[in-house]
Amino acid sequence: MNFFKTILRKLRTFTKIPWYQKLLFAEAVVTSCIVKFTLLFLPFGIVVKWLGTTNAEELRSLSKEQIVLVNNLRFAIKLCDRYVPWPTECYTRSLTAKLILKRRNQSSTIYFGFCRDNSGKLTGHAWLKSSGLVVTGFCDFSKFQVHSVFS
Repeated sequence: MNFFKTILRKLRTFTKIPWYQKLLFAEAVVTSCIVKFTLLFLPFGIVVKWLGTTNAEELRSLSKEQIVLVNNLRFAIKLCDRYVPWPTECYTRSLTAKLILKRRNQSSTIYFGFCRDNSGKLTGHAWLKSSGLVVTGFCDFSKFQVHSVFS
């Protein structure tokens, strides 16, 4: 009984989301599935082609429509992260958002950084920015030493 109430609540919530966000969510789910499959089973050379130019940052100014797209994409990636059955780490989320923005001819930069925690363990993180706006991977970036950048 509780399961059905949860499903009905989620369906009601989903019907309240605007249609363009539903489409962006669906695109994020499909793209995330492709990215996850590629990362698990295909050669890394394919992913390298998706990343873009090495050690280059794109800093173009965004129009109002592009800012709205980035905000809607943030929402879609968060929903995708919450509802897909596979794990979506920061790398998968960043690459998914980068591919979606690339399809819309919007520039973005993916960052890979590392830091050591208090116990000395090395931690990696990936995040995506589009003209200074953080799309995925929100955290305290000052802790991370940027290792590589792709635009």
